[in-house]
Amino acid sequence: MGIRERRKRERENLQREILDAARDLFVSEGYEAVSMRRIASAIEYSPTAIYLYFADKDAIFAALTAEGFDLLSERLETKNGILDPVERLRAGGREYLAFAQEQPNYYAIMFEMKENDLHKNEVTETAGLRAFGFIVRAVSEGIICGKIAPATVEAVRSAAVIPGAEGGQSVCENVPQAILSHVYWASLHGATSLLLSGRLGMLPTVAHPYLLEAVIDNCLRGLICPPC
Repeated sequence: MGIRERRKRERENLQREILDAARDLFVSEGYEAVSMRRIASAIEYSPTAIYLYFADKDAIFAALTAEGFDLLSERLETKNGILDPVERLRAGGREYLAFAQEQPNYYAIMFEMKENDLHKNEVTETAGLRAFGFIVRAVSEGIICGKIAPATVEAVRSAAVIPGAEGGQSVCENVPQAILSHVYWASLHGATSLLLSGRLGMLPTVAHPYLLEAVIDNCLRGLICPPC
């Protein structure tokens, strides 16, 4: 390995150390309590060295957010080969829940910490949309091929209008796809947040996997079965 390659690897390794330390500190100590100096101390480097990689801790937080969404997207996209869109949603839902349990600190930064809204940028937005796009595409395909009940689609379309608006103006563009995609994500996120925050104590731990599977199953059942 030449000098240039070795230096590149050293830079990449240090950047990785910075991100790993900051991720865990942001979650364990709170974003406001963590300084660049605190991050530097955790990896036994000078603060000056960190500033060579990141302008400030906001930039580190944004980088972690984007990285988390990229990691989630990579897992979801392994299910793109499943032709049935509903079964693809099921498999993707399992990956979503597994990612959150295996990477709780990333998940907290991506979804739970208020700083996520404060430090959004084009990179984090793009990364987030990539992950959500997995759900949107599967829902859209399910609507087109009829796997998602047409009556369900029409019920959502009819209900999602602005009260009093002329011509029955919808609350957003592409109403069925947008609403149903958010319904599925909200179900996954709600169950995940309860699990990670320890608020499923009324159920024994051994029952948690069955609960999570039931959340996925019942949500998808609601999509494929026409409303009563």
